[in-house]
Amino acid sequence: MNQRLRFGDYVLDSLLQRVTCAGAIVPLKPKTFDLLCVLLANRERVVPKEELLDWLWPRQVVSEANLSQAVYELRRALGDTARPARWIRNVPRRGYGFAGEVTPAEEAPELRVPRSIAVLPFRSIGATDDGAPLGLGVADAIITHLARAGGMVVRPLSAVARFAGAGLDALAAGRRLEVDCVVEGTIQLAAGQLRASGRLLRVADGTCLWADGLTLAAEDVFEVQDRLAAGVVAATVQHSAPTASQHRREAGNPEAHSLYLKGRYCWYKWTPPAFFQAVEYLQQAIALDPSHAPSHAFLAGAWSTLAIYGVLPPREAFAAARAAASRAVELAPAMSEGHEMVGAIQLFFDWEPAAAMRSLDRAIELDPDSCNARHLRALALAQGGRHAAAMAELRRALRADPLSLIAHTDVGYLHYWNRNFDAALAASEAMLRLDAGFAHVHLLRAYVLSALGRAAEASEAMNKSLTLGGRPLMLSGDRAYILGRAGDAAEARSIIAALQEEARHHYVDPFAVALGYLGLGERDPFFAWLERAAENRSRDLVLLEVLPVMDAVRHDPRFAAFTDRHLLSSR
Repeated sequence: MNQRLRFGDYVLDSLLQRVTCAGAIVPLKPKTFDLLCVLLANRERVVPKEELLDWLWPRQVVSEANLSQAVYELRRALGDTARPARWIRNVPRRGYGFAGEVTPAEEAPELRVPRSIAVLPFRSIGATDDGAPLGLGVADAIITHLARAGGMVVRPLSAVARFAGAGLDALAAGRRLEVDCVVEGTIQLAAGQLRASGRLLRVADGTCLWADGLTLAAEDVFEVQDRLAAGVVAATVQHSAPTASQHRREAGNPEAHSLYLKGRYCWYKWTPPAFFQAVEYLQQAIALDPSHAPSHAFLAGAWSTLAIYGVLPPREAFAAARAAASRAVELAPAMSEGHEMVGAIQLFFDWEPAAAMRSLDRAIELDPDSCNARHLRALALAQGGRHAAAMAELRRALRADPLSLIAHTDVGYLHYWNRNFDAALAASEAMLRLDAGFAHVHLLRAYVLSALGRAAEASEAMNKSLTLGGRPLMLSGDRAYILGRAGDAAEARSIIAALQEEARHHYVDPFAVALGYLGLGERDPFFAWLERAAENRSRDLVLLEVLPVMDAVRHDPRFAAFTDRHLLSSR
């Protein structure tokens, strides 16, 4: 059948799986659309009911009532409810045929292939706990299909996850993400059914280029995801028609999949309590489906982040992370995220940037638009003092995710590590215009302002970071350093004492205490706690040799001896 057929004011596009009337999309359920395709393809004859049932419900036992309902919905959608019928004719006791003139339709002028696209988390209708994670999962499935199809830039899930529940207009989100097209949709779980609808909008003018909706049993979540993804791919990628074989995924355990989505949903909240919740969900998912590689990969990421945040002892958390990351790579060697997590562990725990670079290069080879992998690679380059190369890598990360707050902030950190304090301050001010509520940028400002000798402003920025970050213990060492440099030795000592007391009961990163003593200029206790930090594999040590705060002790023979003893492999 010709890909585009016209009948009256209607145009059916089999490639995009849509029907338009005078340029406006006519909403059709998938079965209703399929029925129209069959009737148009066989318009020279009456199609028997039995044949239509086989076409529409292959290998299923359904009654003619299902077919009658599909015909009724098609007629209603086409405004074909008068008698005699204009488009769909019924031949009693035989079947149905298409009535009316059908001609090939010209190519639609608006079907220019977009250069970039973002898929927003589908909005959950109703109050079920599963709705929001499932909405993120539907977006993830569509993103994966689009990335595999190739031909355009697809914003990663990390770039769009921040819009979950934000209530932001889809076109406004598309403009912020700097894309040509945006996909939005809704999902609803109710009475054992999953209802989903989606549409593809051109950001420039809001034109709807594709829309679809379907209702299936709640356990058919994979089919819902794949059918919506197939429609979006067909609407955006040249020469791509949706087929069952092209987009079918391996069947999985629906309950495990739900737990995996909940784990990822918690992951993107990016707080220590949420990471603990993510670990719990992902472990439950793995217990039900041990062969699901993404669950292992994101479990590795959750454990790693808890160590990086200083919430758990690195040896404990990174050991769990390594086991999960290795399993992810073993199960799915062609999945980028597994190699990315291995690279993170090699960088922050093993202190082996060269090995990390190899893993991250493989992750980027598998997913060139991975903002996280490119960001980690930038840090590995920065560790070796290759600031220009690191900045170029960060720019690539930001092309993949223009709204990545941590990548934007680390542009400032790269300038700071390179002792270009004015540029670092300018980068932090630009970041404030993007999101003044991001705690990490205020921490950056505290260090830059301290380096510039603006002690009062540095203390103010440090307090702002503490207020926004909600992690006072993790940032206590930074605050002690800033206050010590500002001359408030009494308060700095009080913080150090509190950290040492806390360390008697819970894990405290020894590097935090070392920082406090460094701010006070007390070298002996600084080096003693630095040794403890090395014993605990503190993540900050991988960047030790580029940190400007270390300039105060860089010429102390103990510093060179320490780096030779512990960080030789990182050079």
